[in-house]
Amino acid sequence: MHQWLDNCKIYNQTDVAPTIARLLNISYDADGNPINEVIDEFGGENTDAVVLLIIDSLGFNIFKRYLDNFKYISSMLENKKDRIMIFKLKAVARYTTPCIATLLNGKNIDKHMLFSTDDVYKSSMKSILEVATEKGYITGIVMEKMGALSFKGRLTYIVPIDNRPDIIYFDKETVRGVLNLIPKTDLLVAHLRTIDVIKDYDYATRLMDGFIKDICEEFDKIGKKGLFLLCGDHPVHEDLSEDSVALIVFML
Repeated sequence: MHQWLDNCKIYNQTDVAPTIARLLNISYDADGNPINEVIDEFGGENTDAVVLLIIDSLGFNIFKRYLDNFKYISSMLENKKDRIMIFKLKAVARYTTPCIATLLNGKNIDKHMLFSTDDVYKSSMKSILEVATEKGYITGIVMEKMGALSFKGRLTYIVPIDNRPDIIYFDKETVRGVLNLIPKTDLLVAHLRTIDVIKDYDYATRLMDGFIKDICEEFDKIGKKGLFLLCGDHPVHEDLSEDSVALIVFML
């Protein structure tokens, strides 16, 4: 057990979008605030890209319990030269759509009222992705087809992934979409779902580590400088005692 994780700073999912906005020097109205530690550490960097990987069911307890399975992240923590920060974020809900909405628009649920994908299609509220696009940034999203298509015509690139019973293959397709967009985008968001669907968390976290490693190693190869934010959308459904997710931030 990694007890030192109990001392992580606690923030809210509403703080992710304003943090990204500050990193991109964009004015953005949100209920949350930029995370000062991230801005102080990385805000002055000449960063080529910001990559937000939303990892379904990456509750803080799951991350803590299986940290050794996340070998890519663990190696950064062990290497004192690597710049990596870990936070605990209070989740706004216990299922995916409202949490992802909050991560992308910085609003509490009573403001965005996005409870299902159908709600997203009807909403006029602009996410940080859409505002960044309007400001001239090259943006992209990779996620399940219905969610991705809700951004059609509003981002530079969308990569819709067909839903399928084989969630590992789904996430492999998502990783391929991310790898395709990494050289092209300034702000990229993707949604990885394996941990949420596979209830064997030891196995699922090992798989997720491989996906993260593939994305980050490919990013290293293209010679860009990027800030990565890996964030859970909600805690695992079975653990009703938990209300927080993990946020891991590092520069490549």
